[in-house]
Amino acid sequence: MVTLHINGENALVVAVSCVVAYVVYRRTQSHQHTSLTGQPGRGDLVAALTAGAATLLLLAFLFGLGDGSAEAERPSSQPPAAGEVSPGS
Repeated sequence: MVTLHINGENALVVAVSCVVAYVVYRRTQSHQHTSLTGQPGRGDLVAALTAGAATLLLLAFLFGLGDGSAEAERPSSQPPAAGEVSPGS
């Protein structure tokens, strides 16, 4: 069994995206009416999912979120030893 750890920032971005999708769904629900009963119709699911995905993408670019693997590969502050060949040289 594999445990997946999610960074707090990534979880917050996903949560905000879900809230945006829910708000868009509810707002489009109040704008659609069925012709016979005059009751509010169902919300626009495609618009809600699109808004949520766009929010997720924009916030991920804004905060520079990744999978967390870059943190494990930070360059060391020590210069390479005399016998070592540094990558890219």
